Amino acid sequence: MSLEPKTLILLVPVVIIALYFLLKFPEVSLALFINAYVIKGGINFGYFNLTAILLIVTVVGFILKQLIKKDEDAINFNFKLESSDKFILLFVAVLAIGCIYSLNRDAGIIKTLRFIAIVFVPYLIARIFLVKSNQIKLFLISVSITALGISFLLVIISIFGKYTGGRMYFLQANPVPLSVLLMVGLVIFLIGITQNIFNEEKYGKLFCAIAIIPLLYSIFLVGTRGPLISAIVGLIFGILILFKTKIKGRNTTIILIISLILVLVGISCYDIICSSLFASKTIPEAKKVIPNIERFSLKNAKDMSVKGRLKLYSAVWYLFKNKPLFGIGTGGFELGEHQYPHNIFLEIAAENGLLGLIIFFGFLFTICQKGYQFLKDNFIEINKQAKIMSLIILIIGVSLFVERQFSYGLDMHKDLFVFFGVIVNLPLIDWGRNQDKMFLDVD
Repeated sequence: MSLEPKTLILLVPVVIIALYFLLKFPEVSLALFINAYVIKGGINFGYFNLTAILLIVTVVGFILKQLIKKDEDAINFNFKLESSDKFILLFVAVLAIGCIYSLNRDAGIIKTLRFIAIVFVPYLIARIFLVKSNQIKLFLISVSITALGISFLLVIISIFGKYTGGRMYFLQANPVPLSVLLMVGLVIFLIGITQNIFNEEKYGKLFCAIAIIPLLYSIFLVGTRGPLISAIVGLIFGILILFKTKIKGRNTTIILIISLILVLVGISCYDIICSSLFASKTIPEAKKVIPNIERFSLKNAKDMSVKGRLKLYSAVWYLFKNKPLFGIGTGGFELGEHQYPHNIFLEIAAENGLLGLIIFFGFLFTICQKGYQFLKDNFIEINKQAKIMSLIILIIGVSLFVERQFSYGLDMHKDLFVFFGVIVNLPLIDWGRNQDKMFLDVD
């Protein structure tokens, strides 16, 4: 449906204002970029691809900020290659070489180009430009507000659209990335209750507590299991960090309680609630409280997902054992309607063999090494808000990585790799001296 000329004229100043804002705050643009598919509802408007536009705006915004040098957020450019950067460059080379002998060369070339543009470039953006604590904070707040906005829209649609049950879609967006965005927002606001991530302590924490309600409810509306499991794993990882680093006090206790509550919700969804409520006459009442609750039972998961995944895994094993060293080539995997096996390791194993796996494991090892170095050398000494920002980054990084074992293709991991890039930067950030107004300790 084409827009009327009057509507287009009215949109011009809105677009100009939005463009100015995003160029001034490229951290916000980056947050929108990694979630562009969900924001646009999975719809492309002709040549106006929001993902590509936001990527260009993000790159231009960071470069302009660096060139102008008048903004207080302008960085001292001293970028140098880390081990993780070298491994990811090697991995890109493996993908490119894999196109030569691929069973589907055209698909391999497209996949490699998509990986470079949508995954590798955002990783580099995070590595080069997200090097100050207030930048990371603005980025995380932007992601969380985006997730909250989408959750409100879903709740409103469910109310006024006379929702009667079943998986809810946000326009034409796939429910998995939609649920992943909601999961990331949920994790940020859960931790935000324990430590103020907004500027006003009292109302900031209250805002975080209220925000959890539509986010969690929306995850059930969308009805995907993987992101909720991933959030639980990530939060447990956060608890282990806190106990391992011997950080004690009120915040630790609250994080522990909230995480255990979420774990109990997950467990109850899988067996207790589903085996008791849904075997009784209270099904309609239960669904009104927790939509799609039946989708989270172990039996349902086995019937709907496990069988299909096992078929994909079996196909990967067959391909891998026949060509274990170099795989069948980039983009070569195809099984029916599936273009990838919904597991990041199995996808690399099938298409790029042991060579691809070894290089990718090297990349992951260097990421873990940087995270461990930060926890060992920096975490205890930095200020409280820096702790909470870095903890959120680590928890979301783990959560997104766990989720990638259930879904997504290799050229769709832009959010995961952005967080990987920030994890590499964690030990390099001078957290202790970044005590500007956004990072004042208030407890």
